[in-house]
Amino acid sequence: MHAMNVDTGLGDDVRAVQFGELQHDGPRADERRNLDLLLDVPIPVTVEVGGTRMTLDEVLALVPGSVVRLDKKAEDPIDLRVNGKLVARGEVVMVDDSYGLRITRIVDPRERLESLR
Repeated sequence: MHAMNVDTGLGDDVRAVQFGELQHDGPRADERRNLDLLLDVPIPVTVEVGGTRMTLDEVLALVPGSVVRLDKKAEDPIDLRVNGKLVARGEVVMVDDSYGLRITRIVDPRERLESLR
């Protein structure tokens, strides 16, 4: 690339910015070290079965045995969120005597952006 002089009519020369070639061969060694510093940092992971909106009056009326209807159907996939961001969907399974989530699909970046709206 070469610089090009442009006459703006204001008496100053304006020169085009020159950029070097972009290369991406994966993370550099120092970037990998920085990432390694974060690999053991705990982050919140939640499984979201569904949600609903209730008035404060409705919440105060809840008693043992109350049923709260959620906005998802029983056959709908369950959301896996990492740090509040949707990253995968799956189905509830039993693991020994605990609940688990079998991931059936990783959410693509475009769908992740849609979930933020």
